[in-house]
Amino acid sequence: MLKLDTRDFSRHAYDGLLEVQKKVRSSDHKKASGIVQSISAYISTWGLHRLCGDGLKYMNARSEDTHYKGQIYQQFLKTLRELSQISFAYDNANSLINMDLQVYTGLNRLAIELAREWSFWAVPILGEAEQE
Repeated sequence: MLKLDTRDFSRHAYDGLLEVQKKVRSSDHKKASGIVQSISAYISTWGLHRLCGDGLKYMNARSEDTHYKGQIYQQFLKTLRELSQISFAYDNANSLINMDLQVYTGLNRLAIELAREWSFWAVPILGEAEQE
Protein backbone atom coordinates (compact mmCIF):
# COMPACT_ATOMS: atom_id res chain seq x y z
CA MET A 1 0.00 0.00 0.00
CA LEU A 2 1.27 3.44 -0.95
CA LYS A 3 1.65 5.83 1.97
CA LEU A 4 1.69 9.50 1.12
CA ASP A 5 3.19 12.36 3.04
CA THR A 6 0.87 15.28 2.24
CA ARG A 7 3.89 17.54 1.72
CA ASP A 8 5.34 15.11 -0.81
CA PHE A 9 1.96 14.85 -2.52
CA SER A 10 1.78 18.64 -2.73
CA ARG A 11 5.37 18.85 -3.97
CA HIS A 12 4.61 16.46 -6.83
CA ALA A 13 1.61 18.56 -7.82
CA TYR A 14 3.54 21.82 -7.56
CA ASP A 15 6.52 20.50 -9.54
CA GLY A 16 4.22 19.05 -12.21
CA LEU A 17 2.57 22.41 -12.70
CA LEU A 18 5.94 24.15 -12.90
CA GLU A 19 6.69 21.78 -15.81
CA VAL A 20 3.40 22.78 -17.42
CA GLN A 21 4.35 26.44 -16.98
CA LYS A 22 7.65 25.81 -18.80
CA LYS A 23 6.13 23.78 -21.65
CA VAL A 24 3.03 25.85 -22.40
CA ARG A 25 3.36 29.14 -24.23
CA SER A 26 3.01 32.04 -21.80
CA SER A 27 0.08 33.33 -23.86
CA ASP A 28 -1.76 30.08 -23.01
CA HIS A 29 -1.12 30.09 -19.24
CA LYS A 30 -4.54 31.44 -18.29
CA LYS A 31 -6.33 28.97 -20.58
CA ALA A 32 -4.11 26.22 -19.19
CA SER A 33 -5.18 27.19 -15.68
CA GLY A 34 -8.80 26.58 -16.65
CA ILE A 35 -7.96 23.17 -18.12
CA VAL A 36 -6.00 22.20 -14.99
CA GLN A 37 -8.92 23.18 -12.77
CA SER A 38 -11.25 20.90 -14.74
CA ILE A 39 -9.08 17.74 -14.74
CA SER A 40 -10.69 16.34 -11.58
CA ALA A 41 -14.17 16.50 -13.10
CA TYR A 42 -12.85 15.08 -16.37
CA ILE A 43 -11.28 12.04 -14.67
CA SER A 44 -14.37 11.51 -12.50
CA THR A 45 -16.54 11.45 -15.60
CA TRP A 46 -14.37 9.78 -18.23
CA GLY A 47 -11.40 8.12 -16.50
CA LEU A 48 -7.66 8.18 -16.96
CA HIS A 49 -7.67 6.21 -20.20
CA ARG A 50 -9.75 8.92 -21.88
CA LEU A 51 -7.50 11.64 -20.47
CA CYS A 52 -4.54 9.82 -22.01
CA GLY A 53 -6.35 9.50 -25.34
CA ASP A 54 -7.25 13.18 -25.39
CA GLY A 55 -3.68 14.07 -24.47
CA LEU A 56 -2.46 12.21 -27.54
CA LYS A 57 -5.14 13.77 -29.73
CA TYR A 58 -4.16 17.29 -28.69
CA MET A 59 -0.41 16.62 -28.88
CA ASN A 60 -0.83 15.40 -32.46
CA ALA A 61 -3.23 18.19 -33.46
CA ARG A 62 -2.09 20.49 -36.22
CA SER A 63 -3.42 23.52 -34.42
CA GLU A 64 -1.08 25.21 -31.95
CA ASP A 65 -4.22 26.62 -30.31
CA THR A 66 -4.97 23.28 -28.64
CA HIS A 67 -1.48 21.77 -28.38
CA TYR A 68 -1.17 23.06 -24.80
CA LYS A 69 -4.02 20.76 -23.69
CA GLY A 70 -2.02 17.72 -24.73
CA GLN A 71 1.02 19.04 -22.86
CA ILE A 72 -1.06 19.50 -19.72
CA TYR A 73 -2.67 16.06 -19.87
CA GLN A 74 0.63 14.31 -20.55
CA GLN A 75 2.42 16.17 -17.77
CA PHE A 76 -0.41 15.28 -15.40
CA LEU A 77 -0.04 11.59 -16.29
CA LYS A 78 3.76 11.79 -15.91
CA THR A 79 3.32 13.34 -12.47
CA LEU A 80 0.79 10.67 -11.52
CA ARG A 81 3.15 7.91 -12.64
CA GLU A 82 5.99 9.36 -10.54
CA LEU A 83 3.76 9.81 -7.51
CA SER A 84 2.05 6.42 -7.68
CA GLN A 85 5.15 4.46 -8.69
CA ILE A 86 2.86 2.41 -10.94
CA SER A 87 4.38 1.73 -14.32
CA PHE A 88 2.20 2.82 -17.22
CA ALA A 89 2.80 4.66 -20.48
CA TYR A 90 1.45 8.20 -20.24
CA ASP A 91 1.41 8.32 -24.05
CA ASN A 92 -0.40 5.01 -24.63
CA ALA A 93 -4.01 4.62 -23.49
CA ASN A 94 -3.74 0.82 -23.88
CA SER A 95 -1.41 0.66 -20.89
CA LEU A 96 -4.29 2.03 -18.79
CA ILE A 97 -7.08 0.14 -20.55
CA ASN A 98 -5.28 -3.20 -20.11
CA MET A 99 -4.29 -2.55 -16.49
CA ASP A 100 -5.68 -4.78 -13.74
CA LEU A 101 -9.05 -3.33 -12.71
CA GLN A 102 -8.19 -3.01 -9.03
CA VAL A 103 -4.93 -1.21 -9.82
CA TYR A 104 -6.66 1.05 -12.37
CA THR A 105 -9.43 1.95 -9.91
CA GLY A 106 -6.92 2.88 -7.21
CA LEU A 107 -4.86 4.87 -9.70
CA ASN A 108 -7.98 6.66 -10.93
CA ARG A 109 -8.85 7.63 -7.33
CA LEU A 110 -5.32 8.88 -6.70
CA ALA A 111 -5.52 10.84 -9.96
CA ILE A 112 -8.66 12.64 -8.79
CA GLU A 113 -6.89 13.71 -5.60
CA LEU A 114 -3.83 14.80 -7.56
CA ALA A 115 -6.06 16.77 -9.91
CA ARG A 116 -7.61 18.55 -6.93
CA GLU A 117 -4.14 19.47 -5.71
CA TRP A 118 -3.23 20.71 -9.20
CA SER A 119 -6.36 22.81 -9.15
CA PHE A 120 -5.24 24.38 -5.87
CA TRP A 121 -1.84 25.36 -7.33
CA ALA A 122 -3.10 26.38 -10.78
CA VAL A 123 -3.84 30.03 -10.00
CA PRO A 124 -0.58 30.80 -8.14
CA ILE A 125 1.50 29.18 -10.90
CA LEU A 126 -0.45 29.77 -14.13
CA GLY A 127 -2.71 32.66 -13.22
CA GLU A 128 -6.45 33.16 -12.99
CA ALA A 129 -8.35 30.90 -15.40
CA GLU A 130 -9.50 32.27 -18.71
CA GLN A 131 -12.13 30.57 -20.81
CA GLU A 132 -11.41 29.77 -24.44
